[in-house]
Amino acid sequence: MIRVSTLRPPRELWTQSFFWLCFFLFEWLNTGAYLDNFQQSLCLISMQLPLLIIAAYWHLLVTVRKFLLHRRMVAFWLSLLIGLVVFGILRRAINYNWYYPVYYPEALTKPFLYLPKIMAEAMQLHLVVALFVAVDLVRHALYQQSLSETYRREKVSAEYRLLQSQVQPHFLFNTLNNLTSVSIQQPDKMPNLLQRLAGLLSYQLHESHRDSVPLSKEIAYLKDYISLEQIRYGDRLDIQTNFNYLSAAGEVRVPPLLLLPFVENAFKHGAAQTEGDCWIQINLSLNDKRLIFSVENSVQSDTKVPFQSGLGLINLKKRLEILFSDSYELVTMPEEGQFLAVLKFNID
Repeated sequence: MIRVSTLRPPRELWTQSFFWLCFFLFEWLNTGAYLDNFQQSLCLISMQLPLLIIAAYWHLLVTVRKFLLHRRMVAFWLSLLIGLVVFGILRRAINYNWYYPVYYPEALTKPFLYLPKIMAEAMQLHLVVALFVAVDLVRHALYQQSLSETYRREKVSAEYRLLQSQVQPHFLFNTLNNLTSVSIQQPDKMPNLLQRLAGLLSYQLHESHRDSVPLSKEIAYLKDYISLEQIRYGDRLDIQTNFNYLSAAGEVRVPPLLLLPFVENAFKHGAAQTEGDCWIQINLSLNDKRLIFSVENSVQSDTKVPFQSGLGLINLKKRLEILFSDSYELVTMPEEGQFLAVLKFNID
């Protein structure tokens, strides 16, 4: 059984049919008004239109699509020249044998193979053909551009979803390393740690797949993560946060888990690499519609400069490029005994 959808003419056919309809009406009405004889104009366009259509499709399908677009330039020029000659002679034959005897018998004084008339007929016909081919090429180019844009968006979306999915195992790997250390040195703190970890995993399970989340939820997530880490380091870690006033900013939305790598690296390259006292300062502010997030932490003088490599940073930079292109700022400033990372981006 043939499906009805297979019988539908392609969109290309509708566009081309509309072109020929518009051309027919324009030539009929315009020439009829000029001659003050619409019957004569109708007769002329009715005789010439079939040849015009044949010539147009010959040059579109053969001269342009088969030869020009495949860079077969010798065949292209041959097809173009043959078309000019053949269709010019055919149009001259139509006018000479059917149109002139009825409406312009004086034109028969010139011989059939009169070169200036053949050239004029060829030029007039191919001006319309050129317009038809140009319209079709523009339509095709716009369609291909639309397809390319669709494919690009789908590719970017797929890449972004992959990067989002990589954040979760990366975070879990770091957290499990922390829990291993705590379970050996401070086993009494494990129940509280596991409870907070369950809350973090619940957030990742239900929110991380979204395009954006309320800023208040992202702040709550960071607070839970900081609390989990703070249990591990105890009193030797002095951590200051400054984003409580934004906790109620529910209408502000940000990409999920975008700020976490900064905080992770502050612990990984700061507190985790320091045996004595250490500190971390985290600030989050909203200036007009630009969000500014900074994380500053102490480092030992012999510690390698943090935030220069690793899966977390690589994923973060890729996500920032996809999300904000050139509209974000990421600055890292290593100094003696401390390290500062600042991220700025616009929010809707």
